[in-house]
Parts: sequence; C-alpha cells; structure tokens
Amino acid sequence: MSFNVKQRAAIRRWIDQAVPLKGIHFRSVEYRYMDPSDVLSGAGTRAHGGRFAAVGTRAVYLSATDSGASKEVTARKARLGGAAQITTDKYPRVVYAVAVNLKRTLDLSALGSSQTANAIRAACLAEHDLADSMDLARELETTGIQGLLFPSVVGGDRNLVVYLANCSRKMLVLKNEQQVIEQAKRIAATHK
Repeated sequence: MSFNVKQRAAIRRWIDQAVPLKGIHFRSVEYRYMDPSDVLSGAGTRAHGGRFAAVGTRAVYLSATDSGASKEVTARKARLGGAAQITTDKYPRVVYAVAVNLKRTLDLSALGSSQTANAIRAACLAEHDLADSMDLARELETTGIQGLLFPSVVGGDRNLVVYLANCSRKMLVLKNEQQVIEQAKRIAATHK
C-alpha cells in the first residue's frame, strides 16, 4: 500500500466504522451495454479498473443521481482516451435505477478531518492519478467492505462503488429493468 504507517492506521480505524447503506442509486450505460443481465456484472471494471477499483476487481459504479451517472461515464471515457470519446448527445445512454442494500459501507467523507485523513482523501481523489485510490480499494475489498461512497471528481454528485466479491445478488437490484426492456422493444419496432 502506498500510504504511510499513520495513514494505514487511520484507514484501519475507519474500516471498523462500516455501516449499512440502503436506497436508490443510478447506473448509466451505453445502449450496446444495456442488457440487464450485464449491467451489474462488473465486467467492465474487471477489464479496465477505475477509481477505487484496480484492474481485476469486479465492481459496479453508481451515482446518487441519474444525471451524475451519465456525467461520470463521459468523464471516465475522456480520462481513458485523452479526449471525450463519447457525449450523451452522440451516444445515447440508458440509466438504470438500482436498489442498494449493503451491510458494510464506508463514506470517504467520514474518514475524518485530520491532516492524515485529508491527505488520504486528496491522494485518492487526484484527478488523473488513480494509484492511491486503487491501493485503498484493495484494502477495502480484502476486509469485506461492500461499498464506498465518494465525491465526484468531475463535480456535483456523490458516487458509490460496490465490490461484488463481497455482495450477494440481492444487494443490488435493477428497479426499472422492465421499463427499459419495453422501451427498447418500442424503439426496435419503429426501425423494422
């Protein structure tokens, strides 16, 4: 882990404060990835990693709002490709409402306000460097943490990363799956 001894001790104390999280969060996906059976698979994160998830980690990113979910995906594509590879006007998206019911969740803002906590937070939220956030994620996943709330680096919303290795299937449930399927059928019927 890239954190010093004092920072690691603060992280261990924080992990002991995990709490349940229940509510609706949102996941934005491109049409080509809209199959409900894939939306919560974590396959994309396993292949590419991301903030608070190293490559090889099955995780799902959610946002507190539907608009925040789409903004995050656009910003992520820009970071990976060096320029905005997608925009929501050129590549329409489907936003899924996801019911979340986790038992062990942490909030990055609850880490505290000490100099040590602020240094950890700053390192993990560095705009273009994900190394520290990935190191923290390995520790969280190893200790059984199911989710981590963190502020959006692109502004405005709060995000949630869910570590699927620590969750059962019932902890994340698509709430608008049937509506998305029906809408896709209506769109397909008009293009025959």
